[in-house]
Amino acid sequence: MIWQLCIQYSNGTEKVLRSYTNRDSALQGVDALYANGYPLHVAYVVRHVQVA
Repeated sequence: MIWQLCIQYSNGTEKVLRSYTNRDSALQGVDALYANGYPLHVAYVVRHVQVA
């Protein structure tokens, strides 16, 4: 499985920051980003990528 760490902006757009093969690693990436504080205008999310 492939997991993507995305940044989600307040207007609904998203951008992929990095891809991972392990979900736990992706979640640790989110934790590292939020370690500096919680921004009000963006959110960091982990999404599963469907590979056909």
